Amino acid sequence: MKLLKIYLDFDGTVVEHAYPEIGALNPRSIAVIRQLQNAGHRIILNTYRADLADGSLQAALDFLNDINNELLPITECTELKIQPPAWNWEKTLEEGILYIDDVCDGTPMIPNIALPFGLMVDWKTLEEWFTEQGII
Repeated sequence: MKLLKIYLDFDGTVVEHAYPEIGALNPRSIAVIRQLQNAGHRIILNTYRADLADGSLQAALDFLNDINNELLPITECTELKIQPPAWNWEKTLEEGILYIDDVCDGTPMIPNIALPFGLMVDWKTLEEWFTEQGII
């Protein structure tokens, strides 16, 4: 198994969009991130919150690193949001870089749960793909 550098978005990916607040937790997101960490993949927070000097980036890191989530500490983040390329599994495996982001064309999506509109990343489908590919 090739270890991946994973650029992880926050709003619309780990939680529903609610900026500047923290939205409702996206089901399976924490569990799958934990599996990725346990498999040795490097998780780097890549969020538009990094573009702002309003404390929202720290709020996202605090949320991810809450002891109840049982994640390994996520301390790396991009200085500014890197715009993710379209989902391309072959390129991901070749380059060892994965973007998990709701704005990444081709990422599997599901309807929001708490919000009556919008979409968020489908972690159940991602978990199935990662398992099939031997990533987790």
